[in-house]
Amino acid sequence: MANARLIVGPNGGKFPFSNCLLIEEGQTVVLVDAGCSHDNIARIRDKVTHVVFTHHHPDHISGYNLLQGKPTYSPAQEEPYRSLEDLGKRYATTHYREWIHMATTLMGVKTVPVASEYYKPGEDVCIRGVCIKTIPAPGHLLSHTLIEPSPGWLHITDIDLTGFGPWYANPEASPLQFLADIEKAYHYGAKCYTTSHKPDRYCGDEARERLRRYALRLVESLEAVYNALPESGYADEWSLTGRGLLYRRYLPGVEDIMRYFEAALIRKLLPILHTLGCAEPGLDGYRRRVGCSGIDRLREGVLSRLS
Repeated sequence: MANARLIVGPNGGKFPFSNCLLIEEGQTVVLVDAGCSHDNIARIRDKVTHVVFTHHHPDHISGYNLLQGKPTYSPAQEEPYRSLEDLGKRYATTHYREWIHMATTLMGVKTVPVASEYYKPGEDVCIRGVCIKTIPAPGHLLSHTLIEPSPGWLHITDIDLTGFGPWYANPEASPLQFLADIEKAYHYGAKCYTTSHKPDRYCGDEARERLRRYALRLVESLEAVYNALPESGYADEWSLTGRGLLYRRYLPGVEDIMRYFEAALIRKLLPILHTLGCAEPGLDGYRRRVGCSGIDRLREGVLSRLS
């Protein structure tokens, strides 16, 4: 059986870094993701024989420049990109220049991964004695993938259990699908869980409680946006940014892209509030409907499914 361990990035893997997995079997050494710092990757790059990516967000690919030339596996939804500009236009269509600035200055991204092979959602990645089970979790990003590095251990990647998420700001991401992905991880049956942005291993009841609380954070985000909507007049996603609803603060130097992403998150929550009967759309945005019980029903449903 292959030996697997978590390589924790700086500050416990907290954004703008991430944690990597190192999986070894004989002469085969597979690194999963490359955001655990250039220093960490420089120490192990000579022994790494293959690279697997869970998705191509910048905090997961930042050290790839040190691994170029090694056989690389990426999810099928990660088309071959020619440049950071191509990747930025996918993630931040109208603000891709600000995205590139963030990726290069905050994370140190120098190039995009070039995959030797692409794996399909749910397809095992088998490399010279190392067989990695993949589980699609497309709420965060269509290509976002969970990894089972060894039996009983599920690496839930950017179901990260931190206060920064759940994060679904890219055009293809979905908050309700993200909620379904959390529930999938909860019911997966793993004994222990790790994430890309926390250094700890969570097992048993603690893991289930962490996942339950993380799912409820999405409900709390809906509630925060609902409470910020006016009863008379209307508000759109841009007028609701910068008020601490989803981001308590913007990181220095990347305020523009963080405001763009906070607006994107709120934009996806507003129609859900409408569906729940909690917000009414108009020409200039949405307004709050007083006496809404839809958020409470959603919370009760989440707790019922995660029990």
